[in-house]
Amino acid sequence: MLSTHNVPAVQAPDRRLLRAFAFDPMSSRLSGQFLTVDIPFEVGLRPGPDGELVQVVDYDATRRRWYHPVDLDDPPVLAQDGLRPSESDPRSHQQIVYAITMSVIERFQRFTGRRFRWRGDDRLRLVPHAFYGRNAYFDPDRRAVLFGYYRADETDTQASLPHQLMFTCLSVDIIAHEVTHAIVHRMRPLFTIATNSDVFAFHEAFADLVALFHHFLFTDIVEDFVAGSRSELSDATALLSLADEFGRSTGRGGPLRSAVGSAPDPADFHAAREPHRRGAIFVAAVFDAYLATYRSQIADLRRLATGGSGVLGDGELSPDLVHRIAAEAVKNADRILGMVVRGFDYLPAVDVTFGDVVRAVITADRDLFPDDRINLRGHLVEALRRRGIFPPGVVSLADQALLWRRPTVPLSLTAGEATVDLGQLILDSTIKLDPGASSVTAAGNAARERSKAVYAQTVGWAKAHAVELGLDPDAGRIRVLGMHVGFQSAADGQPHPRIFIQIVQRREDLESGADRDTRTQLHAACTVIANVDGSVAWLVPKPLPYTRPSSFSKLPETLRVHGREQHAAGVARLEAIHDWFDEVEDGDPLAIWLDEPAVGRLTFASLHAPEED
Repeated sequence: MLSTHNVPAVQAPDRRLLRAFAFDPMSSRLSGQFLTVDIPFEVGLRPGPDGELVQVVDYDATRRRWYHPVDLDDPPVLAQDGLRPSESDPRSHQQIVYAITMSVIERFQRFTGRRFRWRGDDRLRLVPHAFYGRNAYFDPDRRAVLFGYYRADETDTQASLPHQLMFTCLSVDIIAHEVTHAIVHRMRPLFTIATNSDVFAFHEAFADLVALFHHFLFTDIVEDFVAGSRSELSDATALLSLADEFGRSTGRGGPLRSAVGSAPDPADFHAAREPHRRGAIFVAAVFDAYLATYRSQIADLRRLATGGSGVLGDGELSPDLVHRIAAEAVKNADRILGMVVRGFDYLPAVDVTFGDVVRAVITADRDLFPDDRINLRGHLVEALRRRGIFPPGVVSLADQALLWRRPTVPLSLTAGEATVDLGQLILDSTIKLDPGASSVTAAGNAARERSKAVYAQTVGWAKAHAVELGLDPDAGRIRVLGMHVGFQSAADGQPHPRIFIQIVQRREDLESGADRDTRTQLHAACTVIANVDGSVAWLVPKPLPYTRPSSFSKLPETLRVHGREQHAAGVARLEAIHDWFDEVEDGDPLAIWLDEPAVGRLTFASLHAPEED
């Protein structure tokens, strides 16, 4: 523990440095390098580590063994920036999963402009040695990331010794990927319901992007790759690959996935149905855009270094040039990942497609960076188009055509008969930005009571504006799934506050199956993006057919037309969902043997079921 005998008292540091493998044990053995992970210093962190957001529980269910928890506040541990990573010391495994998890969470907080919290008083549990098997996965029911361990394949001579004991909890990539699944589930809990081929694929793509771009947090590592590839990062396959050692040790012969190496072909995306494969094509497109932007940003540095030709001569690059180019590589990686993460708040609450993702990212980025001086949006849209990824029905791929729709009639959360007290929501969100204020229990309890009141007001507002939101005033219960304020940094360096609300309505009348709890749920939904004065800036509806479209005749003309459009869109969406269900049924070899629909077995848990030996 920190000393209490110094007068005046010495303040706890703001940051904590912890070491991890780079990016897995093999990489560190070959290079002699460890990553130094820079994360916030949690005061009062208990052995485990056991903190405010993350709890490491190191129980091995296969061996029925508890491992002694690491105390990161122990003076010898503090003095050496954490334990030296070791494959044979479970305490260093605990340190690594904690450090990478906190690093990923902090990055989300920075991009989204808000303090991240799990629901209620929940924490994410990390179990470094959960089971014997070649897998690691996030379990939504247990709110835990479970890491397996296994023996390396006997043919593996590149990554490890044959039959060597391998730990998935030591791979920075695997940790970042699985923790991102947990974050996605927190922010969009209904993305665990597959109503089209993109829902689970987006889950995988987003987790892969976060894990891959996490490499660029470590500038010294990036400098090594810049020097080794002579600034051609597309040749730095290890930098742009995911979990190389894990892939080799399980007999795959290479990394789990790579962001480079595949030529753009729209037919690949249209044919891909397996979520990891489909998501990998989206990831490849994002990295196409990243590399295009990176090359344009370093072109002047190459010209300066080559007397104007831009063609680098033989020999090693100048350390100064390497440093400058690596800085551009890191900056552009941060910019494009931030672009994708900020777009998350602009996604629909259900039934997401990659077309929705394109529109969400472009709308969010244009809100904050209207000029797009480095043409990042242009590079991204073109890279996605070349791989067959774009929203259906758009007239062009210009920014204006890709933006989400404005309300048909002006909408405000603070005007009219049904209003929402946004002042309390904004105040509570602002207080949460102060780390010291969030730990006061009394204040936290009061904030929860205020939140309940604001949620109830928002439900009343949504009922009053159901048709505008693509919801059915005559169907199921309308509820607020999530509501928060984001203070996102824009091109002018100022925070631009936005209010994000997820409103959903379960449509049991459109569902198939006798058992309400196990059948595939169908929801109408709308994401509302509003300014802090209450005026609604954007709507992201996901309608379903209205039960009484004839009632639109009673509405004003503008809303009458809008309601009919929403009903038609809902009919088309429901048909697309049924077509997807039929496709899943036709492709399921067990369909003729089992009574339950195949889509009922297509769950997030089944996709990530542990592969145990």
